[in-house]
Amino acid sequence: MMKMFKIGRTEVIGGGIALAGLVLLVIFATQISFSIRLESWFSQEYWVQFKPLVSSILLLSAGMLAVFKRPTANFTLALFGHTISEEIMFGWLGLTNLSSSFFDLFGVKNFNFPEHAILWFFGLSLISLCIAYSNVLNLRRVSLSEALIGITTGVVVSFLPTFL
Repeated sequence: MMKMFKIGRTEVIGGGIALAGLVLLVIFATQISFSIRLESWFSQEYWVQFKPLVSSILLLSAGMLAVFKRPTANFTLALFGHTISEEIMFGWLGLTNLSSSFFDLFGVKNFNFPEHAILWFFGLSLISLCIAYSNVLNLRRVSLSEALIGITTGVVVSFLPTFL
C-alpha cells in the first residue's frame, strides 16, 4: 500500500511545471478578448494576445509528460524553453518589434508578452532548458536534431507575428 504513494523526483518536478503552466493558463485565458469582427482577425495585435496562452499550454503539457514519465518530456521542455527565451530575447534586442529595443531591457518591455509575464516566462524557460538538457528527469535525452527543431521553432514563432 505504501508503495502506491511513492512519488519520485520526476513526478514532483513535472507536477511543479504542470502547476505553473496551469496557473499561467488560467491567468492568460481570462485576459484574452475574443472578437466577432472579421477585420480584427487580420491584425497582429489580435493574434499576439494568444501567444502567452499557447506558451502556458506548452508548459502544462511538458509538465504532464514529465509526471507520466513520457520520453518526449525533455524535448517538450526544450521546445518551451527555446521558444520563450528566444521570443523574449529577440524582443529585448528590438528584432521582433520596432517599438522595443535593447535599451528597454531594464524596463522589461516586450510587445508579445504582458510585462508581468516576461520575468515569469523567462525564468521558467531557463529552468526548462536546464532540466531538459541536463536530463534531470532521467528520461530520454534531447537529441541534436530535436535541439535544432526547438531552436528553429523558437525563431519562427518569434518572427511570425512580424510578418502578419
